[in-house]
Amino acid sequence: MVDPPRRRVPPGSQPYDALNGLRVGALAGALAGAGVTAIVGTGAAWTVLVGAAMGGAVGFRSERRRLQRWRDQHPD
Repeated sequence: MVDPPRRRVPPGSQPYDALNGLRVGALAGALAGAGVTAIVGTGAAWTVLVGAAMGGAVGFRSERRRLQRWRDQHPD
């Protein structure tokens, strides 16, 4: 008898959700950096890049944690 393959991701999720988290986080971070630049009124465009990098890291890490929590709860 063959056992069904173990699910590596929750139902309704894709294996590349962590990369989507990176992409969405980077976009949100870039928009936040652009907002800070617009509010402060300086020409410091580097805040957009820093915001994108930080947002991407947070988005990627949060999605990886969500998937890891699901895997820990469903070990079989």
